[in-house]
Amino acid sequence: MFPKLAEDYAKFKRYVKWLYTLYELNTQIAICEPWEKVFLNVLLGSFVSLILYASFAFVPGYCVTVFQLLWPQTSVQNLTSVCTTSTVGFCANESGSVMT
Repeated sequence: MFPKLAEDYAKFKRYVKWLYTLYELNTQIAICEPWEKVFLNVLLGSFVSLILYASFAFVPGYCVTVFQLLWPQTSVQNLTSVCTTSTVGFCANESGSVMT
């Protein structure tokens, strides 16, 4: 059992090295000096992490807003709103429409 596991682990390591080599060749990092590789990898990692953070932090709110605009539901209360909704869908203290 352990020789098979060691062989699978070696294959996995070889595959990850192959993927990293493809990444270096496709991004032209392979021709850079080692300090430039570190700088570019950190820069790319920062961009990816900022994009992931922004997509998890802001995109769900935008999607909910678009969903509510496209398919309004009067039975669902907005938990962030401080006003109480009346039967017409307006806040009790507002006279205009909710959508601006």
